[in-house]
Amino acid sequence: MPEAVRVIYIIGAGRSGSTLLDTVLASHPDVVGVGELVNLHSAGWTSNEVCACGKLGAECDFWTRVREGWQRRVPEATVEGYVALQKRIELFSGLGLMQLARMLRQRFSPTADFQAYLRQTEALYHSIAETSGKSIIVDSSKHPIRGALLAHLRGIDLRLVHLVRDARAVVWSRKKALEADQKSGVQFAIKPRSAWHSVAFWAFMNVLAVITCLFRRRQSLQMRYEDFVAEPQAQLERLGRMCGLDYSATAHALLTGQSLKVEHPIAGNRMRMKGSVTLKPDWEWRDRLPVRDRAVCWLCAGWLLLAFGYGRNRVRKQMPASASPSWFASIWGCFARSTAKR
Repeated sequence: MPEAVRVIYIIGAGRSGSTLLDTVLASHPDVVGVGELVNLHSAGWTSNEVCACGKLGAECDFWTRVREGWQRRVPEATVEGYVALQKRIELFSGLGLMQLARMLRQRFSPTADFQAYLRQTEALYHSIAETSGKSIIVDSSKHPIRGALLAHLRGIDLRLVHLVRDARAVVWSRKKALEADQKSGVQFAIKPRSAWHSVAFWAFMNVLAVITCLFRRRQSLQMRYEDFVAEPQAQLERLGRMCGLDYSATAHALLTGQSLKVEHPIAGNRMRMKGSVTLKPDWEWRDRLPVRDRAVCWLCAGWLLLAFGYGRNRVRKQMPASASPSWFASIWGCFARSTAKR
């Protein structure tokens, strides 16, 4: 049996800085960052989205070799067939209750489709490790259900990083419309989303992420975007301890303003198409997000913002670097603070 591949899976809501974190983690010589791997088959190999290297997904040497390695391991697999498996097992619509119930049932009586999905997914990670020559993979897909499914793979040594960003920053980011521009990494036009829609999305995805991490407490940590950009060295030390990696050189590069190279993320924020990134905090929302949208965020998800350490006007001091609080401790602390004010 081949040695398990270590996967650092970034979990949480979109627009939280996962592409930046993916690039930072991939700067380690033993790590390869692949972006939102969940979209590889549909976007990279079917829709032919542009890789960060500038080539189309079907023409990129790296992803061509990954595909060859993947199909050598699972000869029965096809790109179209894997996309169909993802739709049935991994991706969810609405509240995702059907997929959650199906996943629980599979633990006791796995179907042929579920076993095929696990086998093909595991083969994909092993092919990436072989092609890259790296022993650790960063996958910034973020989908909580995918993160939970990866825990089923015996050939994967999974680590979860729950990346959280202030809901108001996410709302501001999703209010922006983007025109389709394949070269800049925007495959399809993106319509602006209302504050109500975005904050509901943010809350739902983060609650699912917390639940997923609860089942892997020793192999997961919670990291706030705001803490990461303010004190990258401390946060990278936390993550390095969990993953068995030394990120001191990367921390030095970030603190001195050096750029980090982007290689082959196939999907994700258009930042990946710049070739390199530097650590540049984004606080635009603080000046430009309308008061009404701020109120919507607080009305709909104030309880969760408090649990994650966000106040109305500022981010409270980060949690101790040794460990993240449990979900129940966070909620209890939030409740205690609210009752103490009455």
